[in-house]
Amino acid sequence: MTDINKTILEKAAGPTRFNPDEQRRFLETYEERVIASCTLEEARDKMYLEQYSTILTDISDRFHPVLVKISPALDESSQLQYLKKTKDLGLVASIVSDDCRHSPFGLIIHTDHPSGISPTDMSLQYPNLFEKKKETASPEKKSFWQRLFS
Repeated sequence: MTDINKTILEKAAGPTRFNPDEQRRFLETYEERVIASCTLEEARDKMYLEQYSTILTDISDRFHPVLVKISPALDESSQLQYLKKTKDLGLVASIVSDDCRHSPFGLIIHTDHPSGISPTDMSLQYPNLFEKKKETASPEKKSFWQRLFS
């Protein structure tokens, strides 16, 4: 039988975690399990929200199970939109604890086994979905004096 005092001290310290710094950085998962990720700024961008369902559908066709972690640093409306879109596709999403508030990631899409994907950045994995529309440069207007003397 184990010493009851030792057991109480272990339980009071919380669960033992393997590599807790990596888990905090990658929103409570491990780096090798990450399939796709985006930063907080990208997660706030409307273009990412619009393409989110397309990306999740593609990922869920290639991996099983697919889990989504949402940063607590995102605003509530963005969190709810990502949660709703994930649930609509029948996948599991969760907003992680405040311990991960300082993570640079806004969204982490991962699985329960090593994925072997590198790089995990969504904009690099799906460049055709995130192309910026090139603005046509309007010709520079000549001033009155340039038109007069040219």
